[in-house]
Amino acid sequence: MTAVTRPRGPLPPRVYWTRRLLVVLLVLAVVFVAARLVGGRGSGGNEPSARPVGADQTTASTSPAATATRTATDAATDAATDAASDAASGETSAGGTPSGGTTAPASPSGTCRSSDIVALPSVASPAYAAHPVIVSMTLTTRSAPACTWKVSADSLVVKVTSKGKRFWSTQDCRAAVPDQSVVVRRDTPTTIAMSWNGMRSDADCTRTTTWAEPGYYHVIAAAFGAEPADTGFRLLTPVRPTVTASPSQSASGQPPSDSPAASGSPRR
Repeated sequence: MTAVTRPRGPLPPRVYWTRRLLVVLLVLAVVFVAARLVGGRGSGGNEPSARPVGADQTTASTSPAATATRTATDAATDAATDAASDAASGETSAGGTPSGGTTAPASPSGTCRSSDIVALPSVASPAYAAHPVIVSMTLTTRSAPACTWKVSADSLVVKVTSKGKRFWSTQDCRAAVPDQSVVVRRDTPTTIAMSWNGMRSDADCTRTTTWAEPGYYHVIAAAFGAEPADTGFRLLTPVRPTVTASPSQSASGQPPSDSPAASGSPRR
């Protein structure tokens, strides 16, 4: 042991210690190299072969398992989207809106108040003097979404004025207003029509009064208790029919002298 810890010889002790250190380092180097060689041979057959960058992602995306997973995910997404669309369609239909997106007319609830009715009159053009005139009323409500209204001479007044003076009125000719029940809506107009005979009216609505002359007039309509609406119109001069003489008659109305009827000879 003394020779190991205290080397003896002709050389200084540090020389012997240097030699021993080199031997130890050499042995460790041999052991390290041998271990690397043995380890490389053992794992060399299991190392994956080199592949391009991104090859793992491509392989995973095209593998059967990845394809099945993606198909299932897409199917679930489509099913959820269809279900949401169907649910939205059901809610829209339940709310009264058709699938086409057009709002359905409101359903009537109760009877209309006449003061809530707006009656806008109009006259079909052209209108001629000395002829019956068709007067139309466009009915809407001011506030109620939809309601039922009884149209009659007791609920609707229509009159024609000339130069600011009353010329004709349904208060004189009550039968001119058709008795009917209609649904009146706030957002969807309802139209009714009536006929003015084109004559001045009197208290008994006789037919012996004068005809309205060609010119400008106003038609005013209002439901009882509501604001009246005024529309101007014009009565045109009637077009007289043109009568032309037949070629087989003379100006006096007698047949030509050379005709069989003038000669009295029978026609063969």
